[in-house]
Amino acid sequence: MNILMLAEVSAERVIGGAERVLRNQALGLATLGHHVELLTRAPEHVSEGVLEMSGIREWRYAVSRKHEAAFLWSSVRRSVERFDHLRATEPLDAVIIHQALAGLGPILARRYAAARWIYLCHSLAHEEYETRHGSTSATLASLRRQANLRARRSVERAVMSRCHKVAVLSQFMRQRVIGAHGISIDRLALIPGAVDPYAFVPLEDRLPIKTRLNLPINRRILFTVRNLVPRMGLDNLLGAIEMLNRVRYELMLVIGGEGPLYQQLQTDIRRKGLSDVVRLIGFVPESQLCQYYQAADLVLMPSIQLEGFGLVMVEAMACGTPVIGTPIGAIPEILNQVDPILVAEGVDGRSIAWAIERVLRRLQEPGEASRLSQKGRALIERRYNWTQHCNELVSLLDGPRQLRVAA
Repeated sequence: MNILMLAEVSAERVIGGAERVLRNQALGLATLGHHVELLTRAPEHVSEGVLEMSGIREWRYAVSRKHEAAFLWSSVRRSVERFDHLRATEPLDAVIIHQALAGLGPILARRYAAARWIYLCHSLAHEEYETRHGSTSATLASLRRQANLRARRSVERAVMSRCHKVAVLSQFMRQRVIGAHGISIDRLALIPGAVDPYAFVPLEDRLPIKTRLNLPINRRILFTVRNLVPRMGLDNLLGAIEMLNRVRYELMLVIGGEGPLYQQLQTDIRRKGLSDVVRLIGFVPESQLCQYYQAADLVLMPSIQLEGFGLVMVEAMACGTPVIGTPIGAIPEILNQVDPILVAEGVDGRSIAWAIERVLRRLQEPGEASRLSQKGRALIERRYNWTQHCNELVSLLDGPRQLRVAA
């Protein structure tokens, strides 16, 4: 099949879950023998053009960022222009839309250009926006925020309603899509997120990798890698580490990732007296990500909102490292399959601290560290791997071709 993937993010540099899913889907479908191309919005301050990644071309279009209306209109216009250019040389069998705005123009203006349209819902666009832009008392700012929320919800619904199928990464997201957009259950397909079990593998001995990463060998290493935004719950995680530090646990927390909270986290770490206990390492390149999972005794998911899947969990489990997470979104859906002890009772610092303490005690029991490690790895090999994900996606692309007509 000739498959075109539409996205608002680039597969070139993986900085979060959206980029990781896009990249691995493209590579996985190409490995299965399909011709795959990407059409993406150029990142800010990056010119449009084309780049190649392992034989897959990513075409980029530039947009205006003067104001919201210009951004919306230029996104629609430029995506359709680039879409027309691509289909003139490569007739399309299927289109996979990863974010709603990236697919709005093509599915409205060129919906008969492809036999099959699939929307992959990572999370709900208006909910993502709401977590990044909290309520405000200023009238103009409040009106602007409400307009943005309505626009994002409307765009997403318009795109979903015109696709043949909507794929979600978790049962949690399936229920969110039904509740927000009224998509019928028969038009929804659950294709879980995944990890490459050959790239993310366990190690017999953590000491050499700890030394290579300049991590203390005499401490328990806790690791998390997140976009540094409020919904990730990192302030609560620091509170948990502060509590554990008072009782002199020999721990070090390593936080990877970029985002607007970087400076605030640095300030909070100093203010709480955790400079020797918490290490903020910034962006973690793909070449080092597996090493940090392998070096860690525990990986943490302290999210407080909207965890549509949580690729960090399955990547860590593939490396044989247990994961502790909050009872948010799809986190319990995955971790309960390994052991309910891995799910904290709440999202607050005390609940996270208690969960860490409880699991560390469990790991000291004979055979428990090996059991949790092996059970997590087995789950990856059985269910959460890109080979299975992409095979299920191909089955969805091969489904009935009857075009969806929006109400």
